[in-house]
Parts: sequence; C-alpha cells; structure tokens
Amino acid sequence: MDLEAVGKMAELQDDLTPIQIGTTGKFKGKAFEVIGRMKVSYDDGFWNEWYLYFAEGKHKEGWLAEAQGFYAVCFDIPESVAPPRNEASALKPGRVVQFQDRGLFEIENILEVKCLVSEGELPVNAMKGRESLSVDLTGPDTQMATIEYAKDEIRVFAGSYQDFDDFKFHNLREIEGW
Repeated sequence: MDLEAVGKMAELQDDLTPIQIGTTGKFKGKAFEVIGRMKVSYDDGFWNEWYLYFAEGKHKEGWLAEAQGFYAVCFDIPESVAPPRNEASALKPGRVVQFQDRGLFEIENILEVKCLVSEGELPVNAMKGRESLSVDLTGPDTQMATIEYAKDEIRVFAGSYQDFDDFKFHNLREIEGW
C-alpha cells in the first residue's frame, strides 16, 4: 500500500470553458479577439467575463459574459443611465426600469460578486478579491444590460445574447471528453 498517495486529489480545472485568451470569433458580423479574462464569484457559483478587442467598427472593446451556458456581448455606455450609488438599494429583481433610449428592461438579479482571478489585458484593476454589486437586466428580444457598482466607480454595459455556435469561435481550448 502506498501511504504517500492517501488523501491526495487530482488537480481540478478551474472551470470547463472552452474560451481562452487568443480565442477569436464574431459578434453581429464583427470580428474580435479575446485579450483578457475576469472570473467572478457569487454565493451560488461563478461566471467568466472575457475582454474583447474588435479591430473594426464603432466599439473597439467589449465584454463577453459567459454564465450557465449563456453568452452575451456588451459594451460600455455612459454611467449616467444608472441610478446613483445611494439609490442602488432601491433596485429589486422583477422591477421594470426605463433604460435610456433602449426601452424597458427588467432587473433579473442583483448579486454581490468578488473577483477570483484575472488575466491578460483588462481596462479595470481586477485584483483578486475586488468586490462589486452586479445588477443584471434583460430587455426586448435578446437585449441585456449590467450595472456594476464597484468601490470607486459605476460601470454600465448594454448588449445582447448570442448562441454559442453563432460566434464562429476559433482557437478554443480543448477540453478532454468533448
């Protein structure tokens, strides 16, 4: 009997995402490359936020949110559309709000989140342990939005969901068994 091996576990992958820095794809016909990642956690799990660079088009930078099999790309919009920090406590899931000129959006969830890990190029200081309040909203058709209340800033994003296959990804990470 090898007593040295008792109690040891195999190293587990941090998650089963096929996306990685260097993955390329398309969102609404515009090509992008993944250049950074922020993995955030909340009480019931985690999700990945991939930072994207677009070589062409109006928006040069965006985010690909990957959570529970859903994928959405969003872009920065002016923070002035968000309620001020002192009014954030009035936001509740199920509440419908006018979201600038984008129409009516419903608050889906409000989560206290913490950065677990970050890598690559990012536009924010995403140190391990960075905390924020994330307010996720859904709008007409496939539209979505997020308001992030971090320590020293409010960031607002709007975009839409897209099916995995429609991204036409290249350079995905190989996952054994898939």
